[in-house]
Amino acid sequence: MNILMKQEPFKVYTGQRNLWLMALAGLAFVAAGVWMISLYLEGGESILIALVGLVCTVFFGACLLYMIKMMFDRGPAVILDEQGVTDHSSFTSGGTIRWDEIENLELFHLSGQKMIGIQLKDPQAYLANQRGFKGWLMRVNHGMVDAPVNIAQAALRIPLEQLYEEMFRRWELHRQDH
Repeated sequence: MNILMKQEPFKVYTGQRNLWLMALAGLAFVAAGVWMISLYLEGGESILIALVGLVCTVFFGACLLYMIKMMFDRGPAVILDEQGVTDHSSFTSGGTIRWDEIENLELFHLSGQKMIGIQLKDPQAYLANQRGFKGWLMRVNHGMVDAPVNIAQAALRIPLEQLYEEMFRRWELHRQDH
């Protein structure tokens, strides 16, 4: 009998304080972008400053909207159950990944941020199913690190090490059972 079937799902929720801080940072970057655009419109700066301001405003504006959405979403950010890992912790979250699709799990740091990397047996097939801007971001992330799915500490309420240990334990149980 599957050992994981006997266990309750492990659910991790977002830390509201962290989301507020990220939303404030997003708002600051949007304001900086608008300021750069206004400098150009007043004739004091080059078109390059306006383009940087536009990119800043659009990108961080989208991030800000996503943070606001997450603040009102009371569902779990990450769920570990008998099926696998369900990740809703970020815009580039992986959705549901079955235990048997996982090749390896690793805890690492990227630009000073703790991350759990989920390496897949067939990352190209997984990435081929990701569409639009989210899919492009996931492919860019995969180009920087070995794992196409990464869970960051930033939005989670519990220490990432605790999630990693529980995830690794359940993945190992699945591998032993199969």
